[in-house]
Amino acid sequence: MPTLAELRSKAVKVKDAGISSLSNTKDRMSSQPSKNINWNAEIKAKPPPPPKPVFKPLPPPSRTSPVASASSTPPPPASRPVTCTAPDKPPAPPVPTRRAGTSVTHKPSVAAPFPPPRPPLRPTANHDADTVASPSPPPSISAGLPLGPPPPIRRETRPDHPAPPSRNLAPPSPVRKVQSVTAEPDKIDWANLTPEDKQELFSWLDEFFSRYLGVPISARSMAGSVEDASQPKLPMRSRAATPPRPSATPSQALSTGTDRLTSYPPPCEYASSAEDLAHYFAPSTHWSSAWYTSDTQLLAPPICDNNQLTWTASWSSDGRTKTLFAGVVFADLSMCFYTVSWPQHAPSTHDPNDTRTVVRRAQFLPRPAPWDRAALVAAHETYGGTIASYAESFQGTGLACARGECWDLANEALKCFEQYDWVPKPVPSISRTHGHLMYEGHAAEKGRTQAGRWRGGDDRVRRGDIVEWRTARVGTGPYSWAILGNPEHTAVIVSDMVPRAAVSDGLSVPPRNMGTLEVVEQSLGTPPKRATYDLSQMEEGEVWIYRPVGMEAYVGSLLVAKCPEGLNTLSL
Repeated sequence: MPTLAELRSKAVKVKDAGISSLSNTKDRMSSQPSKNINWNAEIKAKPPPPPKPVFKPLPPPSRTSPVASASSTPPPPASRPVTCTAPDKPPAPPVPTRRAGTSVTHKPSVAAPFPPPRPPLRPTANHDADTVASPSPPPSISAGLPLGPPPPIRRETRPDHPAPPSRNLAPPSPVRKVQSVTAEPDKIDWANLTPEDKQELFSWLDEFFSRYLGVPISARSMAGSVEDASQPKLPMRSRAATPPRPSATPSQALSTGTDRLTSYPPPCEYASSAEDLAHYFAPSTHWSSAWYTSDTQLLAPPICDNNQLTWTASWSSDGRTKTLFAGVVFADLSMCFYTVSWPQHAPSTHDPNDTRTVVRRAQFLPRPAPWDRAALVAAHETYGGTIASYAESFQGTGLACARGECWDLANEALKCFEQYDWVPKPVPSISRTHGHLMYEGHAAEKGRTQAGRWRGGDDRVRRGDIVEWRTARVGTGPYSWAILGNPEHTAVIVSDMVPRAAVSDGLSVPPRNMGTLEVVEQSLGTPPKRATYDLSQMEEGEVWIYRPVGMEAYVGSLLVAKCPEGLNTLSL
């Protein structure tokens, strides 16, 4: 049996062996940290250099006779090394020059790299076979020859150019031939359908609407179609659909038994205001006073308080007889010339109705007729641009035109043509009239009731036209509106406006079928500014649009006191 000392000695040996084994293992398995060594995981071995490209020099050019070199047949394109045309490989380097001792250096034909290729054409969706561009010939490899004319301009490759219509590059699909006894007609003559065709068409319509509405429709009899076909056939002409005319009810028009739609110009007893005045000068009309002898009253009593006109007058005397001449233009653009002659020394109490001593006469021009499109467009080209530019010249300056009234902007724009002696004088602003009436309309009941009428042959409102409002309310947003006219308001239109519906002279066009007017306007306390008004949002009031036109060309004469000789006037 081992003694205690032996056991202790064995235990010490076992402990020393374990400690030694652990120490040796730790020394063998330990390594330096990566921060203490110069090591990078991204560093990789460099690949071997690429092999030197093999390049075969071109053979020397062959000598040809002068006749062969002058031939009109182009030579075939020279072949190129594959390394020069491949898009994913760099071009071959230039051929080095050969040196033989001290001999002259020979430069090969490939002395410069190829020119850069042309940019590819913008691909299109489809092309016809005859419009596909053929590939460009390979560029010349000779550095000494010119590159030729520039490539043709392809405007369809520009970014702002609209895309061409779709074309199909794919081969056309084979046409399936179907044998049929009767071919369908290419065009149906709707005006000359046979009774059988009509019966078949109506049967299709009846079947469609019966299924669509869920209501049974009885079949049509053939006899009715034959009876209709017996009626004489009238020639049919296709025409654009136009909006229906509104019925002339009191709620739709401010009418007094005529075709008046609006309250302006003022109503007259006869066809025009000028004719009304001419009746006053008829011999049968009784005059209550010798008003013409007054030095201050030059207008006839019926119009002396009328502010819907413009006039001029003059006197003439030969020592025995005194004559009053006057010319008047009314708001409806009718014109009247009148004269009154009487003994110069007659007492003021003389009888004005004595035709032996007092001679009175009146001549008048009726309301001018509407112009056609050519005349209205020519008037716009003469006056429109200047009038619109005149109004726009005040915009943004903070300065008012004339007194600052809205009417002044249009009036002063028309008056500015006085400085251009080569331009025919336009119709001046007479009350709320500024030229040829293009449109009139009105609205009521929050816009539920609207009526209007187009006048003239033009198809649009143009820049330089003038708009008039009377107690109008136009919506400008969901919960906002503008009151135009208290009671009247004037503005200059500065942008063309095409109505939403087709228009023609005399056609009924309510404001909702018009469009948006862009104007320059001013009012007392508000300098000229730009604004837009959508006539379809008109809820209340009246509106007129005028085209500035030449006075003599449209009315028939300039405003003068004496009636011009040769003027085709009317008399009673």
